[in-house]
Amino acid sequence: MDLVKNKIKFFRQKVKLAWAFFNFFKKNIISQADLDRKLVYDLSPRKIPNSGQIKHLKKFLNPREFLIVKICALIILLNGIYLGVNFVNKHLQFYPVSGGEYSEGIVGYPQTINPLYAVNRDIDSDLSRLIYSSLFVYNENGLLSNDLAEDVTISASSTEYTIKIKENVKWHNGDDLTVDDIIFTLGLIQNSEYHSPLRPALANIKTEKVDSTTIKFILTEPYSPFLELLNFGILPKNLWENISPKMAMLSDLNLRPVGSGPFKFKSLIKNSTGDLKDYYLTVNNNYYGQVSYLKTIDFKFFPSYQEAIKALSDKQIIGLSYLPFDLRGNLLAKDSLNLHELVQAKNIALFFNSNNNKTLADKSVRIALANALNKKQIIQDVFLGIYQENDGPLLEQNFAYNEAITKYNYSPESATATIKNKPLTTILTVVDTGSDVAVAEQIKTYWEKIGVNVTLRIIPGEQAVDVIRNRNFEILLYGEFVGGDPDVYAFWHSSQAGSNGLNLSNYNNSEVDKLLAEARSTSNTENRISKYKKFQEIISNELPAIFLYSPTYTYAQGSRLKGFSGTIAIEPADRFASVSSWYLNTKSKFLK
Repeated sequence: MDLVKNKIKFFRQKVKLAWAFFNFFKKNIISQADLDRKLVYDLSPRKIPNSGQIKHLKKFLNPREFLIVKICALIILLNGIYLGVNFVNKHLQFYPVSGGEYSEGIVGYPQTINPLYAVNRDIDSDLSRLIYSSLFVYNENGLLSNDLAEDVTISASSTEYTIKIKENVKWHNGDDLTVDDIIFTLGLIQNSEYHSPLRPALANIKTEKVDSTTIKFILTEPYSPFLELLNFGILPKNLWENISPKMAMLSDLNLRPVGSGPFKFKSLIKNSTGDLKDYYLTVNNNYYGQVSYLKTIDFKFFPSYQEAIKALSDKQIIGLSYLPFDLRGNLLAKDSLNLHELVQAKNIALFFNSNNNKTLADKSVRIALANALNKKQIIQDVFLGIYQENDGPLLEQNFAYNEAITKYNYSPESATATIKNKPLTTILTVVDTGSDVAVAEQIKTYWEKIGVNVTLRIIPGEQAVDVIRNRNFEILLYGEFVGGDPDVYAFWHSSQAGSNGLNLSNYNNSEVDKLLAEARSTSNTENRISKYKKFQEIISNELPAIFLYSPTYTYAQGSRLKGFSGTIAIEPADRFASVSSWYLNTKSKFLK
């Protein structure tokens, strides 16, 4: 028993000794590690390895470990970037500020920046749109909207329009604009001695001054699109009343105008030959509407599109007023540009003249010709898919457009079956302008595929008027300017058939005549829409023409210019509809 106790005692002493030895050994190891760490920190107090140390990392890691380290580092970097961008997007807001000069290239030169004459020349209209105010303008979506007009009241007879204009409108020289200026401007337009191209549409309109801010227009008969006629610029009476009609075209005010629009004349520069080189406008800070962010607009004039496009590619200008479709390939650095495709109020169609080809009087034949055409493919092949496909006499942007009209989809099988039973030989006439011939050639190919015998007749532009006046065609590929209002009386009423009208197909339908006449004589918008929708149904069903597409107005701007908006251009100058929202300069602020 004693022996056992002695052995246990001896074992306990050995355990204690071993534990004491372990603690001594552990203490010395930790102490040595501390000493080593202290030595390293004394040599380099940084706890994060520097680039010189990191480059040796590969020596101490195997390839798999080193790959893991690189992947982790990349993940950390990407997460840092994401968090930074997300933080900026959520907490840093950029907003436009005033300042900056926008420069735009235009091919050609202005002559008379004067509302009496500008309608005949796009360049003059462009500048007039910025310098002058009018009672109404077309906005960026092609809808007629108020400019100087504040409120409109139409009489029960739809022959009197009482318009109240905005108050405190100033001319660029600081004078007040009143209804006297509006009455005066209309008087100049109506005066035959001034030879204004606006006169025929406004000759019979009478005016009455109600007070300094209210004017009444009196019509001889109801005309619902009347307000559309009041989009001419207003001239200051006190500057023009002493200028005689003979001197009007020669007045210095035609190049150094005084208006009341968002921009005012600043200066001009001519080259050695006397042609305008630069035309500067400055922002009108007293403008009654939204004051533009842009401080200056500089118009630079070029003799050709090639030179203007080169200037745009070389960043000598920020914008180009118009880019012809066939010159798009000349553009360089397209990534730094925005090409705004504004639908033009023009309807390209194939007009049938059954008087010269009796087979075309058969509606089933006309439907077969429509079903034989793949319009989308034609637009894609010739216009890179940019132009807008049309199905009826009104564009889809029009407020009276009827979405439910009959549409003729590509169906060559049914078209072939019809032509097989009713053979057709015809002449397709096209004016040699732009890409019209290329379109006509594709149409010819599609029709020949279903068995139609087609002869393509290409005429020079100068012959177009005679061909149209005499209706010297069987099928004519042609475009009509349909405007922003749904009133297409001039193109489809039977009174407009024959040599003196624009009813190219000599279309005659008593119900259509009634609808068009009533729609243009009522001021009730809903009533007008209802009548125009019915009109579109009839035209689409009877198919006196195959409606193809609307071209676009290509407006090129550098991507650094922001704020542009727009979908349609009734006139080229409508590209400036949103000019007050354009900007080049921005500031930023942090949001909480």
